[in-house]
Amino acid sequence: MGFIDDLKTRIKSAKKRFKIVYPDGEIDTCIEAAAILAKQDIITPIILGDESKINALAKEKNISLKGIEVIDPKKALSDDFINTYFELRKHKNITKEAAKEAMLKVNYYGAMMVFKGLADGMVGGLTSATKPFIPAFEIVKTTPGITRASAVFFMVKGDDVKLYSDCAMNINPDEETLAQIGAATGDTAKAFGLEPKIAFLSFSTFGTAKDALVDKVANATKKCQALRPSYLIDGEMQFDSALLPEVAAKKCPDSKVAGKANVFIFPDLNAGNIGYKMTERLGGYKAVGPVFQGLNKPVNDLSRGAKAEDIADTGYLTAVQSMV
Repeated sequence: MGFIDDLKTRIKSAKKRFKIVYPDGEIDTCIEAAAILAKQDIITPIILGDESKINALAKEKNISLKGIEVIDPKKALSDDFINTYFELRKHKNITKEAAKEAMLKVNYYGAMMVFKGLADGMVGGLTSATKPFIPAFEIVKTTPGITRASAVFFMVKGDDVKLYSDCAMNINPDEETLAQIGAATGDTAKAFGLEPKIAFLSFSTFGTAKDALVDKVANATKKCQALRPSYLIDGEMQFDSALLPEVAAKKCPDSKVAGKANVFIFPDLNAGNIGYKMTERLGGYKAVGPVFQGLNKPVNDLSRGAKAEDIADTGYLTAVQSMV
């Protein structure tokens, strides 16, 4: 049984009908993904957008809307949504009219549905207009004690699951942020049934190179160990040392993580984004995500080129994320 099948099993065993909202309802791949979820009969997908456009597109693409909720914010918008957003943002001197304009946007409307408990999570981002970053931070907000949210990719090939972070959000994290990313990604791994073995990556393995960039990763490793003393955390180390037992045996035989890592913390967004795409394209892994970490409720992003299956898979993951 693969990772995605495991997610479906967990959703079924929860004995709850999960609702996942998609703001990209006017895009055919989103409608197709919603149909995949509806057919599985374990999640109720909610797609947002102009109802007539959605119906016409579904008919054109021969996609059944059975089991899918379609909501047009322009028709369904309530004073409650407007007033709630106004209260959340009035410290920014927002007006009621501006609050209404925001709530008419599908990504803001979807985030408010999650905030209000009308949906268990949101998955969006197939266009720039539906990116969920800003509404998630303004409405759902970060969990107490988390100063910086981050993003993780689940890299999946059959039963093999690895977590890569941060590959989508923090461009050049400092030591403290990098340590928080490591801790949050370890928490995510544990929430999805994995025993986290966290490797902080660098071009150096335990001091083989001397540079301020190496020092940042080494110091972040120590700070993460202090944040999560029960987790196996080590670094700094090169990727091959973290992944391959035969390399670890030569370079760092005393490490409890080297050669066994399943959580990989990249030093910056350059490395992380390149790393996950190389693993996906050259290694044949499926990249599920990016999954946001550190928010009060699950709101997740999509690559603009995501296929229907990818969008549905992120829906399963989001449903499980809402359980923990």
